[in-house]
Amino acid sequence: MLSIRDFVPIVACVPLRRWTATGLLAMAVASCGGGGSSGPAPPPAATVTVSGVVNYEFAPPNTSPAICAGLNFNAIQVRPIRRATVQLLQSPGNSVLGSTVSSDTGAYSLTIPGQTNVFLRVRAELKQAGAQSWDVEVRDNTQHSNGQPLLTQRAIYALDGSVFNSGGSNMTRNLTATTGWGGSSYTGVRAAAPFAILDTIYSAMRTIATADPAASFPPLDAYWSVNNNTSIGTGNDATDIGNGDIGTSYYASGFDSSLGGAVTALFLLGQAGDDTEEFDDHVIAHEWGHYFEDNFSRSDSLGGPHSTGDLLDKRLAFGEGFATALSGIVLNNPDYCDTLWFNGNLTGFRINIEGGSSGQDPGWYNETSVLKIIYDLWDIDNDGTDLDSIGFGPIYDVMTGPQASTPAFTSIFTFSAALKNQGTGKDVFIDTQLLRENVTANGIEPYGSTETNNAGGAQDVLPVYTSIPTDGSSVAVCSNRQFDGVGINASGNKLSVHRFLRMNVANPGQYTFVILTDAATINALPPGESSDPDIDIYSDGNRVARGISGDANQEIFSATLAAGEHVMDFHEWRYEDSSAPANFPARACFTIQVTGP
Repeated sequence: MLSIRDFVPIVACVPLRRWTATGLLAMAVASCGGGGSSGPAPPPAATVTVSGVVNYEFAPPNTSPAICAGLNFNAIQVRPIRRATVQLLQSPGNSVLGSTVSSDTGAYSLTIPGQTNVFLRVRAELKQAGAQSWDVEVRDNTQHSNGQPLLTQRAIYALDGSVFNSGGSNMTRNLTATTGWGGSSYTGVRAAAPFAILDTIYSAMRTIATADPAASFPPLDAYWSVNNNTSIGTGNDATDIGNGDIGTSYYASGFDSSLGGAVTALFLLGQAGDDTEEFDDHVIAHEWGHYFEDNFSRSDSLGGPHSTGDLLDKRLAFGEGFATALSGIVLNNPDYCDTLWFNGNLTGFRINIEGGSSGQDPGWYNETSVLKIIYDLWDIDNDGTDLDSIGFGPIYDVMTGPQASTPAFTSIFTFSAALKNQGTGKDVFIDTQLLRENVTANGIEPYGSTETNNAGGAQDVLPVYTSIPTDGSSVAVCSNRQFDGVGINASGNKLSVHRFLRMNVANPGQYTFVILTDAATINALPPGESSDPDIDIYSDGNRVARGISGDANQEIFSATLAAGEHVMDFHEWRYEDSSAPANFPARACFTIQVTGP
C-alpha cells in the first residue's frame, strides 16, 4: 500500500467508479505515490507544489506460441500518459484548484493552496490551442440518460486518485492506470484503456504535426466501452451505439439526427471475451487514418466489408491500404496486430506490412499491395526491392494536395502519379515499388489509362475508365459481380461491380443520359426480376448529379453540368440488393448515351 504522511491519515489507493457533476466517468486508481519532507514539519505554506508522473499500463500482443495470439498481460509495459489534462480538485466540492497538461514523459507540476484536502485527476483528453491545435476526447458511448441524448454529452473518462492533504511543503504524487486484468480475465476496472487509446491518437497527430507544424486537427471523439461488442444490433444508430452494439471498430463522419447532429468519431470495440481494441494500437491508428483522409485529404472509398486477398474497388483498396500503411508509419512498427477472442480463446489477425505476401493477385485493386507500396516508400529498412525512402513529407504533401483535388476518383493511380510529379528525384525507386505489386508504372497517370493488369484476364476490369462522348453515340459498359457475393452475401464494393466513366463537358448546360439494359442481360434475368442501373456524376470529388430512379431495366434523366472533366460511378444496383436472388446474372451489360446542348 502506498501512502502519504505529511500529518494526514494514511489513505489507500482504492478502485472507484462514480459519476460526477461535470459528466466525467471516474475510473479506477491503479496506484498512487506519496512523497515530501520527512522529520519535523515546516511551517504551513500559503502554496505548495504537487508534482509527479502519470502513467498507464499497456498490454502488448503475444509473440508466443504465435505472433498476435491475443494480448500478453505477463509483459505489461508502463507508458507515460502524454499531453493529457491533469488537475488537482478540492475535496469535497470538486472545484478545480489547478490544471496543466502532462509532458511527453507523463510529468506534471501544479501549485495549489497548502493544507487543503485534494485529489488528482487525469482526464482522457488532449487539448491544445494555437497554430497547431487539437481537441480529442475519449468517451463512453454506453453511459447516457434521457437528459444526455447527444453523443458529445456522453461521459469523458477520467482517472481519479485518492484524497490527500496538500500539507505545508512540496510533494510528489504519481498515478498509474492499470489494465484491470486479474490473471485469466478482467477482474478490475479497466482504467488503462481510455489512456491507451488517447496515446495512440497522440502518436498519429505527432506524425502529422512533424510534417506540418501548422496542422490544425478538427475535433475528434473516440467512443470506447466495455460494452462495445461485435453485434450488428437493430440497425438504429442511436439504440445500437447506446447499447454498445457497434459491430466493428470504425471511423464515422457525417450528419446523423438520431445521434444529435454532426459526428466525427472513432468507435472502438471493448467487450471482454469478444474483441477489445484499446491495446490494438495499429487498429486505432488505422481508423484514425480514415479520419486523416476525411479531414486533411479526400477519400472516395465505398467502405463496407473487406479482407486481405479480396479484389476490391480501387477506391476502397486505396483507402484501406493507406490507413494500414499509416498505422505502421505512426507506430514505427510494421507488425499490424488485431487481437480478439474466438470460441473463448485469445487469438488475433496479423499483417506483416513490411515483408508479408500480397496474395495471389497483387495489383491496383488489392489493399495489401497499396499498403506495401506506401509503407515501403516511407520506411528506411533495405529489403528486397525496397532500397530507399522518400520519407513522410512527400506522402503528406500528396495526400493534402493533389490527392484531395484530383478530378479522378482517389486510387493508387492518383497517388502515385502525383508523387512522381513532386520532384523527389526518386522516380525509379517509386516505379520499382509499383512494379513489384503488378501496378503498371510506365506513364502512370490519375486515370490509370496505361494499366495492363486485368486480374488474371477477368472481364470488365479494364479499361479502368471508359470514355463517354456527349454526341449521343452509344457506348457499351458491363457491371460484373465476379469477385463478390450475391443477395445477402453481397458487399457491392469488389472489383468490377462499379465501373468508372469519364466525360469531358466542353459546353456547360443540360445533358441527357439514356442508360438501357441490353437484351442479353434482360433475357438472362430470372422470372419477375429486373435490372436497375444507377449512376453518380462527380466533378473534382463532388457529386453534381445522379440517376438512381429504380426504373426497371433503364435509367433516363437530365442534369445541368458545368464545363470541365467529369467522372462517373456506374453499376448494377441489384448487385448491392440483399433481396437479389442467387441466380441473378453475374454480369449485366448496358448501353449508355449522353447528349449535350
